[in-house]
Amino acid sequence: MRESITTEALTGACHCGRVRVHMPSASAGVVACHCSDCQKLHGNFFAMLVAEQTSVQWEGAEHITWYRSSPANERGFCTHCGSRLAKRPVEGSRIMVSAGLFALAPSRAVIKNVWLEHKPTWYQAPRVGAMGPEEFVSLALAHPIESPTAQYGYALRAASGNKSAPGVMALTWITAQDETERERIRAHSRQNVQDFLDEPGFISIVTGFAGLRGFTVTAWQDEASMQRALGQHHAVAMRELFGERFVASVWTSVWAPTRINRMWVRCAVCGALEAVSDDPRACSKCHSAMPERPAFW
Repeated sequence: MRESITTEALTGACHCGRVRVHMPSASAGVVACHCSDCQKLHGNFFAMLVAEQTSVQWEGAEHITWYRSSPANERGFCTHCGSRLAKRPVEGSRIMVSAGLFALAPSRAVIKNVWLEHKPTWYQAPRVGAMGPEEFVSLALAHPIESPTAQYGYALRAASGNKSAPGVMALTWITAQDETERERIRAHSRQNVQDFLDEPGFISIVTGFAGLRGFTVTAWQDEASMQRALGQHHAVAMRELFGERFVASVWTSVWAPTRINRMWVRCAVCGALEAVSDDPRACSKCHSAMPERPAFW
Protein backbone atom coordinates (compact mmCIF):
# COMPACT_ATOMS: atom_id res chain seq x y z
CA MET A 1 0.00 0.00 0.00
CA ARG A 2 1.42 3.38 -1.04
CA GLU A 3 0.01 6.74 -0.11
CA SER A 4 -0.05 10.08 -1.88
CA ILE A 5 2.23 13.07 -1.56
CA THR A 6 1.12 16.59 -0.70
CA THR A 7 3.12 19.79 -1.05
CA GLU A 8 3.33 20.09 2.75
CA ALA A 9 4.44 16.57 3.62
CA LEU A 10 5.29 13.18 2.23
CA THR A 11 2.94 10.50 3.49
CA GLY A 12 3.76 6.84 3.00
CA ALA A 13 2.78 3.43 4.29
CA CYS A 14 4.11 -0.10 4.58
CA HIS A 15 2.70 -2.89 2.39
CA CYS A 16 -0.07 -3.89 4.80
CA GLY A 17 -0.87 -0.31 5.81
CA ARG A 18 -0.51 -0.79 9.55
CA VAL A 19 2.48 1.58 9.63
CA ARG A 20 2.26 5.06 8.15
CA VAL A 21 4.93 7.74 8.03
CA HIS A 22 4.83 11.50 7.54
CA MET A 23 7.95 13.53 6.73
CA PRO A 24 8.67 16.98 5.27
CA SER A 25 8.43 17.31 1.50
CA ALA A 26 11.82 19.02 1.63
CA SER A 27 13.50 15.88 2.99
CA ALA A 28 16.81 15.20 1.23
CA GLY A 29 16.97 12.51 -1.37
CA VAL A 30 16.64 10.22 -3.07
CA VAL A 31 19.95 8.80 -1.77
CA ALA A 32 20.99 5.31 -2.91
CA CYS A 33 23.08 3.29 -0.46
CA HIS A 34 24.99 0.33 -1.92
CA CYS A 35 26.60 -0.97 1.30
CA SER A 36 26.76 -4.70 1.98
CA ASP A 37 24.17 -4.45 4.78
CA CYS A 38 21.66 -2.80 2.45
CA GLN A 39 22.39 -5.44 -0.19
CA LYS A 40 21.56 -8.26 2.22
CA LEU A 41 18.52 -6.58 3.74
CA HIS A 42 16.97 -5.16 0.57
CA GLY A 43 18.30 -7.45 -2.13
CA ASN A 44 19.61 -4.36 -3.88
CA PHE A 45 20.61 -0.80 -3.00
CA PHE A 46 18.52 1.06 -0.41
CA ALA A 47 16.74 4.15 -1.85
CA MET A 48 15.99 6.56 0.97
CA LEU A 49 14.87 10.03 1.96
CA VAL A 50 16.80 11.71 4.75
CA ALA A 51 15.40 14.00 7.44
CA GLU A 52 15.79 14.87 11.11
CA GLN A 53 14.16 12.25 13.33
CA THR A 54 12.19 14.97 15.14
CA SER A 55 10.48 15.95 11.86
CA VAL A 56 9.29 12.41 11.03
CA GLN A 57 6.02 11.12 12.49
CA TRP A 58 4.98 7.46 12.65
CA GLU A 59 1.48 6.02 12.93
CA GLY A 60 1.28 2.42 14.08
CA ALA A 61 4.68 2.56 15.75
CA GLU A 62 3.67 -0.46 17.85
CA HIS A 63 3.97 -2.54 14.65
CA ILE A 64 7.60 -1.55 14.07
CA THR A 65 10.49 -3.76 15.16
CA TRP A 66 13.94 -2.15 15.27
CA TYR A 67 16.85 -4.44 14.40
CA ARG A 68 20.48 -3.56 15.26
CA SER A 69 21.99 -4.19 11.82
CA SER A 70 25.44 -2.88 12.75
CA PRO A 71 27.15 -1.33 15.77
CA ALA A 72 26.27 2.12 14.41
CA ASN A 73 22.78 1.63 12.93
CA GLU A 74 19.41 0.02 13.46
CA ARG A 75 16.66 -0.66 10.93
CA GLY A 76 12.90 -0.73 11.28
CA PHE A 77 10.56 -3.39 9.88
CA CYS A 78 6.80 -3.84 9.94
CA THR A 79 6.22 -6.93 12.10
CA HIS A 80 3.23 -7.97 9.95
CA CYS A 81 4.22 -7.52 6.28
CA GLY A 82 7.99 -7.29 6.66
CA SER A 83 8.30 -3.96 4.82
CA ARG A 84 11.69 -2.36 5.41
CA LEU A 85 10.82 1.06 6.74
CA ALA A 86 13.86 3.03 7.79
CA LYS A 87 17.43 3.12 8.99
CA ARG A 88 18.61 5.33 11.84
CA PRO A 89 21.96 5.77 13.55
CA VAL A 90 22.19 4.68 17.15
CA GLU A 91 23.91 7.97 17.91
CA GLY A 92 22.69 10.70 15.62
CA SER A 93 19.75 12.93 14.84
CA ARG A 94 18.81 11.89 11.30
CA ILE A 95 16.73 9.04 9.92
CA MET A 96 16.71 7.44 6.47
CA VAL A 97 13.20 6.45 5.39
CA SER A 98 12.58 4.02 2.52
CA ALA A 99 11.59 5.87 -0.67
CA GLY A 100 9.51 2.82 -1.62
CA LEU A 101 6.90 3.69 1.03
CA PHE A 102 5.76 6.69 -0.98
CA ALA A 103 3.60 6.93 -4.07
CA LEU A 104 5.78 6.29 -7.11
CA ALA A 105 7.67 9.36 -6.66
CA PRO A 106 8.58 11.76 -4.57
CA SER A 107 9.04 12.81 -8.22
CA ARG A 108 12.74 13.41 -7.88
CA ALA A 109 15.89 11.78 -9.14
CA VAL A 110 18.71 10.11 -7.21
CA ILE A 111 20.98 12.90 -5.95
CA LYS A 112 23.73 10.78 -4.44
CA ASN A 113 25.17 7.26 -4.47
CA VAL A 114 26.97 6.13 -1.29
CA TRP A 115 29.21 3.11 -0.68
CA LEU A 116 29.55 2.54 -4.42
CA GLU A 117 32.69 0.51 -3.78
CA HIS A 118 30.45 -2.20 -2.28
CA LYS A 119 28.12 -2.33 -5.31
CA PRO A 120 27.95 -5.77 -6.97
CA THR A 121 28.59 -6.04 -10.69
CA TRP A 122 25.14 -7.27 -11.68
CA TYR A 123 23.41 -3.85 -11.71
CA GLN A 124 24.25 -0.30 -12.70
CA ALA A 125 24.22 2.45 -10.10
CA PRO A 126 21.39 4.98 -10.60
CA ARG A 127 22.34 8.00 -12.65
CA VAL A 128 23.04 11.15 -10.66
CA GLY A 129 22.44 14.49 -12.37
CA ALA A 130 21.68 15.32 -15.98
CA MET A 131 22.81 13.03 -18.78
CA GLY A 132 25.75 14.50 -20.65
CA PRO A 133 26.27 14.17 -24.42
CA GLU A 134 28.77 11.33 -24.15
CA GLU A 135 26.53 9.45 -21.71
CA PHE A 136 23.62 9.79 -24.10
CA VAL A 137 25.73 8.50 -27.00
CA SER A 138 27.00 5.56 -24.94
CA LEU A 139 23.43 4.65 -23.98
CA ALA A 140 22.26 4.85 -27.60
CA LEU A 141 25.11 2.67 -28.81
CA ALA A 142 24.89 0.14 -25.98
CA HIS A 143 21.21 -0.64 -26.53
CA PRO A 144 20.46 -0.11 -30.25
CA ILE A 145 16.81 -0.24 -31.29
CA GLU A 146 15.93 -1.70 -34.66
CA SER A 147 13.12 -3.18 -36.68
CA PRO A 148 13.09 -5.07 -40.01
CA THR A 149 13.00 -1.74 -41.86
CA ALA A 150 14.72 0.73 -39.54
CA GLN A 151 17.68 1.07 -37.23
CA TYR A 152 18.06 3.76 -34.59
CA GLY A 153 21.06 5.31 -32.92
CA TYR A 154 22.19 8.88 -32.22
CA ALA A 155 23.11 12.01 -34.13
CA LEU A 156 24.81 15.28 -33.27
CA ARG A 157 25.38 18.60 -34.99
CA ALA A 158 28.44 20.81 -34.72
CA ALA A 159 28.19 24.28 -36.24
CA SER A 160 30.80 26.96 -36.84
CA GLY A 161 28.42 29.93 -36.92
CA ASN A 162 29.18 30.50 -40.61
CA LYS A 163 25.85 31.50 -42.21
CA SER A 164 26.94 31.29 -45.82
CA ALA A 165 24.93 29.18 -48.23
CA PRO A 166 26.76 25.88 -48.85
CA GLY A 167 28.87 25.76 -52.00
CA VAL A 168 29.44 22.01 -51.59
CA MET A 169 28.20 19.28 -49.26
CA ALA A 170 29.93 16.00 -48.49
CA LEU A 171 28.01 12.79 -47.70
CA THR A 172 29.76 9.80 -46.16
CA TRP A 173 28.78 6.51 -44.58
CA ILE A 174 31.12 3.99 -42.99
CA THR A 175 30.41 0.58 -41.47
CA ALA A 176 32.41 -0.79 -38.54
CA GLN A 177 33.15 -4.49 -38.24
CA ASP A 178 32.32 -4.53 -34.53
CA GLU A 179 31.74 -2.29 -31.50
CA THR A 180 35.46 -1.83 -30.83
CA GLU A 181 36.05 -0.60 -34.36
CA ARG A 182 33.05 1.69 -34.05
CA GLU A 183 34.75 3.43 -31.11
CA ARG A 184 37.90 3.79 -33.18
CA ILE A 185 35.90 5.47 -35.95
CA ARG A 186 34.24 7.76 -33.42
CA ALA A 187 37.65 8.79 -32.05
CA HIS A 188 38.75 9.79 -35.56
CA SER A 189 35.47 11.65 -36.06
CA ARG A 190 35.90 13.73 -32.91
CA GLN A 191 39.34 14.89 -34.09
CA ASN A 192 38.03 15.59 -37.58
CA VAL A 193 35.29 17.83 -36.19
CA GLN A 194 37.87 19.85 -34.28
CA ASP A 195 39.84 20.36 -37.49
CA PHE A 196 36.67 21.33 -39.38
CA LEU A 197 35.77 23.97 -36.78
CA ASP A 198 39.21 25.57 -37.27
CA GLU A 199 38.53 26.01 -40.99
CA PRO A 200 36.85 29.40 -41.79
CA GLY A 201 34.98 27.93 -44.77
CA PHE A 202 33.34 25.17 -42.74
CA ILE A 203 29.60 25.60 -42.08
CA SER A 204 28.41 22.60 -40.06
CA ILE A 205 28.28 18.82 -39.74
CA VAL A 206 25.57 16.34 -38.81
CA THR A 207 27.04 12.99 -37.82
CA GLY A 208 26.12 9.90 -35.87
CA PHE A 209 25.75 6.13 -35.76
CA ALA A 210 22.87 3.71 -36.30
CA GLY A 211 24.08 0.34 -35.10
CA LEU A 212 27.50 -0.19 -36.70
CA ARG A 213 26.88 2.24 -39.57
CA GLY A 214 28.20 5.76 -39.16
CA PHE A 215 27.29 8.76 -41.30
CA THR A 216 28.28 12.38 -41.83
CA VAL A 217 26.83 15.26 -43.82
CA THR A 218 29.10 18.31 -43.93
CA ALA A 219 28.47 21.73 -45.49
CA TRP A 220 31.23 24.02 -46.79
CA GLN A 221 31.50 27.39 -48.48
CA ASP A 222 33.52 25.82 -51.29
CA GLU A 223 35.52 22.72 -52.13
CA ALA A 224 38.84 24.42 -51.33
CA SER A 225 37.71 24.88 -47.71
CA MET A 226 36.77 21.23 -47.51
CA GLN A 227 40.07 20.05 -48.98
CA ARG A 228 42.07 22.15 -46.51
CA ALA A 229 40.23 20.60 -43.55
CA LEU A 230 40.46 17.07 -44.94
CA GLY A 231 44.21 17.48 -45.19
CA GLN A 232 44.47 17.47 -41.38
CA HIS A 233 43.61 14.45 -39.16
CA HIS A 234 41.22 13.08 -41.79
CA ALA A 235 44.28 12.19 -43.90
CA VAL A 236 45.59 10.06 -41.00
CA ALA A 237 42.30 8.17 -40.84
CA MET A 238 42.39 7.56 -44.60
CA ARG A 239 45.89 6.10 -44.36
CA GLU A 240 44.68 3.67 -41.71
CA LEU A 241 41.65 2.82 -43.84
CA PHE A 242 43.72 1.80 -46.86
CA GLY A 243 46.80 0.57 -45.01
CA GLU A 244 45.15 -1.66 -42.39
CA ARG A 245 42.21 -4.02 -42.06
CA PHE A 246 40.06 -1.17 -40.82
CA VAL A 247 36.28 -0.82 -41.42
CA ALA A 248 33.95 -3.19 -43.26
CA SER A 249 32.76 -0.76 -45.96
CA VAL A 250 32.74 2.95 -46.75
CA TRP A 251 31.36 5.43 -49.32
CA THR A 252 32.17 9.11 -49.72
CA SER A 253 30.86 11.78 -52.05
CA VAL A 254 30.85 15.54 -52.68
CA TRP A 255 27.74 17.32 -53.93
CA ALA A 256 27.26 20.78 -55.44
CA PRO A 257 23.77 22.32 -55.14
CA THR A 258 21.64 22.49 -58.24
CA ARG A 259 19.32 24.99 -56.59
CA ILE A 260 19.26 26.61 -53.14
CA ASN A 261 15.72 27.66 -52.30
CA ARG A 262 14.70 30.54 -50.09
CA MET A 263 14.89 30.16 -46.32
CA TRP A 264 11.68 30.94 -44.42
CA VAL A 265 11.33 32.06 -40.80
CA ARG A 266 8.10 32.88 -38.98
CA CYS A 267 7.62 36.31 -37.40
CA ALA A 268 7.23 35.88 -33.65
CA VAL A 269 4.74 38.79 -33.45
CA CYS A 270 2.24 38.44 -36.32
CA GLY A 271 3.03 34.88 -37.41
CA ALA A 272 3.86 35.75 -41.02
CA LEU A 273 6.29 33.41 -42.79
CA GLU A 274 9.05 35.61 -44.14
CA ALA A 275 11.74 34.86 -46.74
CA VAL A 276 14.99 35.58 -44.90
CA SER A 277 17.76 34.39 -47.24
CA ASP A 278 18.82 38.02 -47.56
CA ASP A 279 18.65 38.36 -43.77
CA PRO A 280 15.91 41.03 -43.42
CA ARG A 281 15.73 42.71 -40.03
CA ALA A 282 12.02 43.57 -40.02
CA CYS A 283 8.84 41.68 -40.88
CA SER A 284 7.31 42.92 -44.13
CA LYS A 285 3.81 42.57 -42.67
CA CYS A 286 3.98 44.10 -39.17
CA HIS A 287 7.48 45.64 -39.30
CA SER A 288 8.49 43.90 -36.04
CA ALA A 289 12.09 42.79 -35.62
CA MET A 290 12.65 39.34 -37.13
CA PRO A 291 14.50 36.56 -35.29
CA GLU A 292 18.12 36.12 -36.28
CA ARG A 293 18.43 34.13 -39.49
CA PRO A 294 19.57 30.55 -38.87
CA ALA A 295 22.51 28.99 -40.68
CA PHE A 296 21.63 27.18 -43.90
CA TRP A 297 22.89 23.85 -42.52
